[in-house]
Amino acid sequence: MGLTAALACVGTAMALRGAELWAVGAAIAWLLTLPLAVCEFAFLRAAFTAQKLAMRGAHDGLWWWDPISKRLWVGARLLEILGYSENFLKDTHGWLALVHPDDRVSYNLAVARHLKGESRFFYHEYRVKANDGTYRWIASRGEAVRNRKGLATLMAGSVSDITVRRQSEARIRDLAFHDQLTGLQNRAALSDRLDLALTRNNGREPSRTAVLFIDIDRFKDINDVHGHQVGDRLLVKLAKRLRAGVRGSDTLARQGGDEFIVVLSEVDEHADLMAIARKLLDTVEAPIEVTGLEMLVTASIGISIYPDDASDADTLFSNADTAMYEAKAAGGNQVCMYNHQMNDVVRERMNLEVGLRMAINRGELRLVYQPKVSLGSGELKGCEALLRWHRADGSLVGPDRFIPVAERCGLIEQIGLWVMTTALDQIALWRDAGLRPPTVAINISALQLLRPGFAEALFAALAQRKLPAEAVEVEVTESVFMQPESAAREEMLCMRQHGVRLALDDFGTGYSSLSYLSAQEFDTLKIDRSFVSTADAGCHAREHSILRAMVAMARAFDMTVVAEGIEREAQRDALLALDCAQGQGYLFDAPLAPDAFADTYLAPVQAPAAPFSSVASEA
Repeated sequence: MGLTAALACVGTAMALRGAELWAVGAAIAWLLTLPLAVCEFAFLRAAFTAQKLAMRGAHDGLWWWDPISKRLWVGARLLEILGYSENFLKDTHGWLALVHPDDRVSYNLAVARHLKGESRFFYHEYRVKANDGTYRWIASRGEAVRNRKGLATLMAGSVSDITVRRQSEARIRDLAFHDQLTGLQNRAALSDRLDLALTRNNGREPSRTAVLFIDIDRFKDINDVHGHQVGDRLLVKLAKRLRAGVRGSDTLARQGGDEFIVVLSEVDEHADLMAIARKLLDTVEAPIEVTGLEMLVTASIGISIYPDDASDADTLFSNADTAMYEAKAAGGNQVCMYNHQMNDVVRERMNLEVGLRMAINRGELRLVYQPKVSLGSGELKGCEALLRWHRADGSLVGPDRFIPVAERCGLIEQIGLWVMTTALDQIALWRDAGLRPPTVAINISALQLLRPGFAEALFAALAQRKLPAEAVEVEVTESVFMQPESAAREEMLCMRQHGVRLALDDFGTGYSSLSYLSAQEFDTLKIDRSFVSTADAGCHAREHSILRAMVAMARAFDMTVVAEGIEREAQRDALLALDCAQGQGYLFDAPLAPDAFADTYLAPVQAPAAPFSSVASEA
């Protein structure tokens, strides 16, 4: 290598770093005073020594390469970066053997572009195999020296270790597009992939793509009862199950919380799609062990199909979400296909939620009271406080429509507290008016009982109004038994120990079990109207046999049996024949406003007889 080429090589490498190597300049000035033969050798030696010191301080490595002979020279610092003690890289082939297979094409292309003069400088970031077998990310810079014909005769430059930077960038990308709990893709990554898939369909006959929105049923209860750590571990295990349940060509992502999304590509028939969805339900439903707890969970799945239901990713996701809510409304553990009529349902649900949030402050919620009577004598035995929503426009919204909305949007606790305090205020008003109200039953959602503290709030409210514990009866449905060891059980036990009566409402429609009744003592068993409606259907009816068994079971547990929804005398007579003690329904009376109920059913408390006075005794 001649002096001119060497000067170009050294100067190129130094210029790329932008370092002010005054030592090299001083050496050059001194060497120019020496004879030429000595000058060439001494200059090169001094220049490389100075540059070696400078590049070591900069933590970079030097290299030069002859593009004609393919001869390669690398400095000690570059070898040190890669963990090699000796320079075994003699030519291009040795270096290319270290370059990551996935990066070789782009590396060769970058070198070729610079040699052809298509780029002013050579710069490329790629991976190189280190001595320990791992790959290090390096940033390589260089510039070619050309002859008069423009042919590159030498190329030199430096290398920086950028592994840490690249790992940080990869971590940032991972955070942006992956769920950190389960390792699945997140919604952002899924949206990108779906957008890309739909774009590819433009201009040709589109292949059908399905979006499945999966939501774990009652997952909030698991978090409330067992804690978020258990909930998180459950989600991790469910994610592994779901991943194993989809094809390699499909995409699984976690939307957040307990929501997962699956994108199924190239879907042929609805029947095939439903079969896949039901298989996923079975996958979720199989018993699962988490931190020593065996759990049984279910899911609801909503499905939207491209291009049948929507032509863009956002609408597909939204429609699948809508269908999922319909599956939940059907009781959960269901698969529901989207249809356009569902938009009307969603719109109504949103309107109900908005109106419900303002209903309490506007005074639109009211309590009415329906009597519970003895089926034999007709004597008043109690009453139930029932919630009604009277909108400002005069329309009436039934509880079967707005209570599920309240539970979904988190308003049920606020509404439940209003029901409790309003009912207790009414009892206190009746007592202050000199009336004798019976025990008033109030309905409490299982969600209210899942957070500890309801019993204490009830006791405080009773004490504030100077009411005894027997003034109220708390009615709960069988959904409180979804988690046998839940806080709801503790709350009910506390209430009963303090004298508050407990009633199991809508019996036979939920999770009925003898073990529940034996583990939790109830005072009252209320038989759902769906069984009462067939009470007079005849002794050979299947429902009649079920009804008979319910009454016998309740009496065996020493509970008062109350039949709901009695509308005909024949129903009353049939229930009496089965030894059912009490009932309520339109046969006896409709739910009444507080004043109407008082006028019809409440008698004044009789004042105690006045004692004889001394004057009277003398007379």
